[in-house]
Amino acid sequence: MWKAFVVSAALMLSSAAYAESGRIRRPPPSAAEAERIASEMAMNDSLLQKGDIVVTDRGFFVFRGPAPDGVTNEFTRVPNPGKLGR
Repeated sequence: MWKAFVVSAALMLSSAAYAESGRIRRPPPSAAEAERIASEMAMNDSLLQKGDIVVTDRGFFVFRGPAPDGVTNEFTRVPNPGKLGR
């Protein structure tokens, strides 16, 4: 009887703690992880048009259009314009 009471009390306390915060707390991403996430978001942007240049953590890319599969996007790497003419 006491075991069932202790278990149910523990479950009630843990659910109350979850209800207070409303979600699981995670540590913020590292700088490298944040850059990777931002790059993925930029390269998967639905508003990209042919010829748009996307700057990512891996360099500069020009958007060529959707791939034949209709799901992924095609990009071509371009040189960093800041390093040209030096």
